[in-house]
Amino acid sequence: MPIAGTYEVKPGDTLSRIAAQFNVTLEQLLDANKQITNRDLINVGQKINIPGTPTPPPPTPAPGQPTVFDGHHPAPGTTSTSRANYSHPPLTNLPGQRDQAIYSQLINQFAVGDNPRFLPGHGETYCNIFVWDVTRAMGAEVPHWIDGSGNIAVPGAPHASEININGGVVWMRNHGVTEHGFTRVTAEQAQDAANRGQLSIVMWKNPTGGHGHTAIVRPGLINQRGPEIAQAGRHNFNRGRVVDGFGDITTMGYYIHD
Repeated sequence: MPIAGTYEVKPGDTLSRIAAQFNVTLEQLLDANKQITNRDLINVGQKINIPGTPTPPPPTPAPGQPTVFDGHHPAPGTTSTSRANYSHPPLTNLPGQRDQAIYSQLINQFAVGDNPRFLPGHGETYCNIFVWDVTRAMGAEVPHWIDGSGNIAVPGAPHASEININGGVVWMRNHGVTEHGFTRVTAEQAQDAANRGQLSIVMWKNPTGGHGHTAIVRPGLINQRGPEIAQAGRHNFNRGRVVDGFGDITTMGYYIHD
């Protein structure tokens, strides 16, 4: 079977559970992952090839949580303030399974304006952590951890290091576009892609060495204030415009992923 995408192993996962989640057999899953020699041994953070064209699983909120994410109440698994480590959102999406409604809900589940994981404090802001969380959930990670060669790394892995947003822009230019399926586009193309449910982000590297910035372009309408975005930073909001986050900067770059 063809490979439809990849899935990152989460705590409690087994190969049988992953196969059932994506509506494939265990044998099909193993056939797509020849690198796995022991079916009883997989590691958190490991990337698993998903064969065929599976349907993304629906959100599975905790009891009492709404099925539709409203953008104000963070979903279970998204609120950890251990920001150097992964979050575990309930709604994820694979390349090849893009949909505008799924993309909107996937962003809303993080409730970036109200989520303690992204709230600024003690001189720190977390725009890159929000983009890391959203892009991982979309199956197209813009990393927070890389190794010495620029490869995406698991948090805390040997020889891996955390990068800030300036480092993230450098990674995107040197690795994201050439090795990981990202394409640089115009603001208009970024908004169009978001409206098709494709991952769409905006990034700016601070040329003076200070803090850069990044945000998620979400479905909406572009106007004179730019595409519609969700962002963490000095000001966190789930729905705003590029000018609300980047001011009068005109040197940012837009990137999309199918």
